[in-house]
Amino acid sequence: MLDHVEVTVLKNGATVVSSLIPDSESISVGVWVGAGGRHEAPRLAGVSHFLEHMLFKGTPTRSALAISQAIEGRGGYLNAYTQEESTCYYARLPHEYLEQAFDVLADMYLNAVIGEEDFNRERDVILEEIKMYQDLPQQVAQEKLQEVMFKGHPLGAPLAGDETALRRMTRETLLRYKARTYTPSASIFVFAGRLDHAACVACVERAVGARRAARRVHAKRVDNTVAQERLVCVRKEIAQVHAVVGFRIFGRHDDRRYALRVLNGLLGENMSSRLFQSVRERHGLCYTIQSGFQLFDETGLFTISGGFDEQRACAALKLTAKEIRRLLRTNVGAAELARTKEYLLGAFRLGLEGASNQMTYLGECVQNYGRFIHPDETIKAIKAVTAADVRRVAEDIFDPAHMTLSLVVPNTHPMSDDEWIACMDVR
Repeated sequence: MLDHVEVTVLKNGATVVSSLIPDSESISVGVWVGAGGRHEAPRLAGVSHFLEHMLFKGTPTRSALAISQAIEGRGGYLNAYTQEESTCYYARLPHEYLEQAFDVLADMYLNAVIGEEDFNRERDVILEEIKMYQDLPQQVAQEKLQEVMFKGHPLGAPLAGDETALRRMTRETLLRYKARTYTPSASIFVFAGRLDHAACVACVERAVGARRAARRVHAKRVDNTVAQERLVCVRKEIAQVHAVVGFRIFGRHDDRRYALRVLNGLLGENMSSRLFQSVRERHGLCYTIQSGFQLFDETGLFTISGGFDEQRACAALKLTAKEIRRLLRTNVGAAELARTKEYLLGAFRLGLEGASNQMTYLGECVQNYGRFIHPDETIKAIKAVTAADVRRVAEDIFDPAHMTLSLVVPNTHPMSDDEWIACMDVR
């Protein structure tokens, strides 16, 4: 599993990573750029996501349709996504089309035209995308959570941006941002499948080897001066209460991240987890409830989210708080700990099957940690987590001073802010 990984850094800082899968019928190619939502000033909110859309609109030698047909016409798949700290463009094709897949992505990355007419049309598309998100209560709850957890910081802004900033943007705004952020040292070119590493390096060298080295753009860091509010409540014409409880936590380089993975598996990652079994199965207070976490460079957030019957939402939150207190006060038993680790290790290994999954894993490793992390390193670290480790990390992250409750509730719901906060007494 990922035993044939090679990494080459070109003279200008561009990184080439490959994973050979000898029997794979496919090749997956990804271009990762270290620019995302947290690199944006308020006046540029949404520019990374906007730029991602525009790279599909054509180059001097390919129309938008030609870009799509070059991949889909061979049975492949082409897409992209924007995150807080990076943007990824990726394609999957039968393995004999490696050079064609990379050529299309490199053409988009290097030569996107960003025409005025396409720019104006796509801005309207993104504004409709934002309206779609605003009609999804759980999405609203999540976005509002980050807004007040990282108040006034780019990490608190929605990745799609806001209407005011988007309407002020110009084509030149995107071109300047691209020139500043899409640099060789901020770019990682990832290949996985039936391939030859030297051939992959040669492809990248031909495409970007002559580009001048430039400094990476650095993001504004989160420190104690970044404010966090305790509660945000939005009222809408809906039938359920949608809640997200968030805790501001440590970043991705903290060794506690492995104990955090185990804690999350115990608490709410799947249908066997404590929250699902308690809140849904035993008490029938929701259809779904889950926990999860995001780790950024120097900070992160742990979340618990669900949609609840409006008359019993407080009871559901109290049960959630009860399960948190249980983690704080009692070490997890040996059998449950072993079962959770078995789940995590199995899911981790299965998640590395196939060229696309390996490409994503390698891109995230090198983007986030600057190196390839062999799966055995992660497996060993998860196996080493003890019940005491889980309890300690629970004590560290479930701090009421770092908790935010985000709610989207029916217009006529009578509970006050203080009553909602009282439902989430985690200590």
